Amino acid sequence: MDSIIIDSSAVISLGTVSDSNYAKAKEISSQIRPDERLVILPGEIFTEIINVVGKKVGHDAANKQAEKLISSKTWVIEETTSAIRKSTIKKFKKQPKSVSFTDCLVMAFADEFATKLIFGFDETFRKNGYLRLGIDKEGLKL
Repeated sequence: MDSIIIDSSAVISLGTVSDSNYAKAKEISSQIRPDERLVILPGEIFTEIINVVGKKVGHDAANKQAEKLISSKTWVIEETTSAIRKSTIKKFKKQPKSVSFTDCLVMAFADEFATKLIFGFDETFRKNGYLRLGIDKEGLKL
């Protein structure tokens, strides 16, 4: 089964109607079939999402988002292994200052699960040879 790794940019866009990527995120997410692909949300990305929502909107909204993510039937939350963490550090060392550690973590998860597919909007993914779902390969059949 092919995998898709989810970045915080996709989840934040899905939950923010005023976000510039909201419509695109909704369109992409509606085409994901969890029975055909393993959809993975890295644990650290889960934490990042809750932190962002908590700071921008408030703790009530962050708690609701956390509950929604934890109970999702669309994806699974996977924790980082030692091997993924080491791979993340290796990737991070090779990136320019503008690239975040969490973006490197998402790419390391993609490598660990032998996929190039990332549901996220950061240009960094494309520049590093990954496919941003519904963006870099518009015709990709989900």
